[in-house]
Amino acid sequence: MIAALDIQINKAGRSKLSEINLENLPFGKYFSDHMLEADFENGEWKNVEIKPYQPLLIQPSLTALHYGQAIFEGIKAYKNEKGEAFIFRPHDNFKRFNISAERMQMPVVPEEIFVEGMRQLINIDKEWIPSLPNHSLYIRPFMFGSDEVIGVKPSDNYKFIIILSPTGPYYSAPMRIYVEEKYTRAAPGGMGYAKSAGNYGGAMLATAEAKKKGYDQVLWTDVFEHKYAQEIGTMNVFF
Repeated sequence: MIAALDIQINKAGRSKLSEINLENLPFGKYFSDHMLEADFENGEWKNVEIKPYQPLLIQPSLTALHYGQAIFEGIKAYKNEKGEAFIFRPHDNFKRFNISAERMQMPVVPEEIFVEGMRQLINIDKEWIPSLPNHSLYIRPFMFGSDEVIGVKPSDNYKFIIILSPTGPYYSAPMRIYVEEKYTRAAPGGMGYAKSAGNYGGAMLATAEAKKKGYDQVLWTDVFEHKYAQEIGTMNVFF
């Protein structure tokens, strides 16, 4: 296990914040100055580092590109009236992330990397948290298999990363929902409960067809009769 003090911090030479208007933010387009990165190698987590946001150098044979061994989470941070940063229920997302990891045959990420690393990253980039109502700093932890081989098996090596995106509302107006009765997102024994990259790629066709009909999102129904509600593509649904 890696203690919080083992997180190496290398700050950016200059901030991009002055180039961003925090009062006019589309969802997921802009990213803060720093990112957290960690490697899983030889059965242990190592190289935990907060560093300037930058491109990744990967090989064409990267296993995650071929077999979809990748998971992610979505969390939000806000400022209070005193300007202090607060993360909304990070431990719940931490638990769900590792449930997804187990389903995808990936290593669990220790709490001191996921939660404490996130806290330190946000503390460095807290000025990126918007103050307007319905705005937030969107936190995207993700992990992918980083073996550079072709072959259907769990990767031996993994990379875990957290990036931050100041954002406005995902939807700027009330949503129009299409009840999907043709395509299926999840089935018993499947991996619908895992927040894996492939689950979202597989939902894009149904969503695109719904948008052509004038709807914003899809309400998924059960696989057997398409009569029982499951969830909406980007959120839970309650009646």
